[in-house]
Amino acid sequence: MEPRYESLQYKFFNYLLIKNIVNIKKIPILWCFKCISSLSYSEILYKKINSSSFYIKIKFYNYYIIIWTTTLWSLINNQAIFFNKNDIYIIYKTKKNYLIFLKKIFNKLLKILKLKGKIFSFLKGVFFCFKKYSLFFKKIIFFFRKKNILINNYYIDKNIGSGFIHCSPSNGIEDYDLFLNKSNIINFYNKKYIIINLKLFEKVNLFYFSKILYKFLKKRNIIFNIEKIIHNFMFCWRHKKPIFYYLSKQIFLNLNFFYRKKNIKNILLSLIKKINFFPKFLLKNLSNMIYNRSNWCISRQRYWGIPITLNKKTNSFYKNISKNFSSHIFFYLKKKNQNIFDVWLDSSIISLLFNNKKIIIEGKDQIRGWYQSILIINFFCYFKINIKKIISHNFCIDKNGNKLSKSSKNYKSLKYILNINSNEIIKLYLLEHDFTKNIIFENNNIKNSNFTYIIVRNFIKFLVNNFFDFNFKNNRLLFFDYWIIIKKKKIEKIIKKLFLNFNFYNSIKIIKLFINFVNLNYFNYLKNNIYICKNFSFVRNSGLFSIFNILCFLKKILFPILFFTSKELNNLFKYNFIQKKDIFFSFILKLKKIIDKKIFFFKKIKILKKIKKNIFNIFYEKIFFLNFFWNWFKYKFYFKKKINKKICNISKNFIYKNDFFYKKQVCKTCLINIFHNYEEVRFYV
Repeated sequence: MEPRYESLQYKFFNYLLIKNIVNIKKIPILWCFKCISSLSYSEILYKKINSSSFYIKIKFYNYYIIIWTTTLWSLINNQAIFFNKNDIYIIYKTKKNYLIFLKKIFNKLLKILKLKGKIFSFLKGVFFCFKKYSLFFKKIIFFFRKKNILINNYYIDKNIGSGFIHCSPSNGIEDYDLFLNKSNIINFYNKKYIIINLKLFEKVNLFYFSKILYKFLKKRNIIFNIEKIIHNFMFCWRHKKPIFYYLSKQIFLNLNFFYRKKNIKNILLSLIKKINFFPKFLLKNLSNMIYNRSNWCISRQRYWGIPITLNKKTNSFYKNISKNFSSHIFFYLKKKNQNIFDVWLDSSIISLLFNNKKIIIEGKDQIRGWYQSILIINFFCYFKINIKKIISHNFCIDKNGNKLSKSSKNYKSLKYILNINSNEIIKLYLLEHDFTKNIIFENNNIKNSNFTYIIVRNFIKFLVNNFFDFNFKNNRLLFFDYWIIIKKKKIEKIIKKLFLNFNFYNSIKIIKLFINFVNLNYFNYLKNNIYICKNFSFVRNSGLFSIFNILCFLKKILFPILFFTSKELNNLFKYNFIQKKDIFFSFILKLKKIIDKKIFFFKKIKILKKIKKNIFNIFYEKIFFLNFFWNWFKYKFYFKKKINKKICNISKNFIYKNDFFYKKQVCKTCLINIFHNYEEVRFYV
C-alpha cells in the first residue's frame, strides 16, 4: 500500500484511541492452528460432520450429574456446569447409582442410555444454585483438586442433551460470558493445539489426547453411552482444517459504548434501515449480525500486513507515525510485531477517501465481512452513513454446482470460454439471468445468448439500411406508425423502472418480445410502405419516422446491456443530433407538433374516450380493422335509426385506399363492403 493510505489508517486508529473505542482483552477467539492466527467470521466454512456425542457422569454429593459433550478434550478445562433453575430435574435410581437429569428429556435419555430402574424423587432447579462438585481428574492432576460450581443458565436446549451443560470458558464465547471468575481462566493448549500446563500430557497433540482420554474414561465407567450425530462444524476456508476457540490477548473495537446517552449499536441499526438493499432480505441478515455482535477483533497474527502500533510490555499504543516512513519502520526492527490490522479494516478505510460514493456492490459472502466493516467505520468517523444503496450478487458455478474460485482451482475452463466468445455475449449471458442467484457458467449455455445477440444485430441492420431520404418537416403520421411509437414509449418507461431496480433479466425479456413482435407483425406492414411508395411521400415518411424512433429507443436501452453495439449504432446513425458528444448524452426525438388537427375533431365527438386499448390486431401480411367501429355505429346510431352526417364526416377524414380518399357517404352495408373487399385500408390521425 501507499504510505499516504497507511498514514490515513493510523490517523483513524489514533482517533479511535482518543474516543476510547479500542480495547485490549483476553477473550476466546476463532483460531486456526495452520494459519497460526485468529480468523474473522467471513473466513469460516461450515460443513456437516458425523461425530460422536458422549454422555458423562460427574459426582455431585452421593449422586451423579449427567453432562453431554461432543469434544472430550474440552473436559480438561471444565470450570463450571450450567443448569436452569426454573426447570424440574429427576433423580433416577439404577442398580449402582443415583442419576440426575432433566424431566422433559426423561423418555429420550432412557432410550439413548438404555437405563433400567425407577424414579426416586424430583428436584427443583433452584436446589443447584451455587452448589459445588468435584471433577474425576482430582486424583491424577493437582489443578482439579479444587471444587467447581453450578451456574444458572436460562438458554439450555430442552430437546438435546441431559439438561446439564459443561462449561469451559476458554473454548467458547457463551461460556466465557456466563462464567463469573474470568480472571481464573487458563489455556491448556497453545496456538498449535499442543497441550501445555499439564505435566502428565505435556507436548501431546489435542486430537491424540482425546483418544487417550476416551480410554481412560471408559475403563473407569465414567462414560455412559456414545451416540452418533450429524451437525455443522467450523472449518478454515484456506486449509479446510477444523477451527476451535483459543483464549488470547486481542485488540477489539467496542460496539456497545454510549454516545450522547444512546447505545451506539442502536443508532447504527436505525441508520442501516434507511439504506436501500437489493435483494431486500440482505437488510435483515446484516442487521441481525450487527445486533448479535458485541466486539470486532481488528488484530491478526501474521507476518504480512499493516502492523498495529502496540507496545507489548506496557500494553500501550505508539502514536504519530509520519507519512514518509509509515509501516516500513516496523520491518527494520529486530523483534517484529506480529499483530497486524484486520484486512477488512484495511479495505474499509477507502470509504473515508471516497466519501461521496453512494452505492456498494459485492458478493453475498461479504455480509459477514466487508459490508459490516465499511458501515461501522463510516459511522464511527462521521456518526452518519453516506451510503444509499447496497447490492449483493451470487456466484458463477460449474455443472456440479461448485463455485468457480481460486482456492478450488476449477477456473481453467474460463480461459477457453473467454477466447471463443466476445465480451458482449458473456455480458449478455450474465444479464439474462438473475444475479441474486447462482449462474451456471458453461460454453453450452452461452451459445443461446449468442443466438439472441445475432437477432438483435440483424434487427438493427435492417433498420439502419432502410433509414434514408427522411424529411423531418412533414408532421403527419399514419395510425399504425403512431401506435408503434406510443407502444415504444410505454415499453421504455417499464424498462427504465426495471433498470432502476437492477432487474436486468426481465428488461432483456421485454426487449426480446418487442423485437419479435416488430419483426413478425409490424415489418410486414412497413415494407409495403417503404418499398412501394415514392420518395418523400407522406406514407413513406411516416414509416421512416417510426424507424427513427425505434432506433433511438434501441440506442438508449441497449447502452447498459450491449455497450459496443449501441456505440456502433451511434456512429452509423445518420440523423444523430449530437454527433460530437457520446451516445450517453444523446436524446430521443420528442413528438412535438406531429399530431394533426384531426385529433381535435375526434376529441370533440368523444370517440377517443370510447376506443379501447386493444383497438386493432395486426395479422400476417394483411391488416384489417376490427369491428369495434362497427359495434360503436351499431349501438350508437343503428338502433336509434340515426345514420346522419356525423358518420359521413368521419368516413371522409379517415378511410382511404392507395392514398385516394373516399368522399362518399357511408352506411351499414357500405362499411362492410369497404372493410372486406379492399386489400389495404389505412387509417391516419
